[in-house]
Amino acid sequence: MPQKLENVRFTADKPLETDTVKAAIAEAEAALNGSGRLLVRPSGTEKLIRVMAEGDDEALVKRVVADVAGAVRSA
Repeated sequence: MPQKLENVRFTADKPLETDTVKAAIAEAEAALNGSGRLLVRPSGTEKLIRVMAEGDDEALVKRVVADVAGAVRSA
């Protein structure tokens, strides 16, 4: 199953609590729609958000990771 991981550095206090990031995560989960999974979590040691997706469609996996990572960068 194709998998993609992207680590995103952040400067905001809590980027996962912003509405734009929450919306991007919800859209990504809806796009995967049971054909994959999405994991978004903060690193325990660095100012990083880890965005990982896996699923049947490699192009979709890459797209959802890029969308969520972009939202975190913008936050």
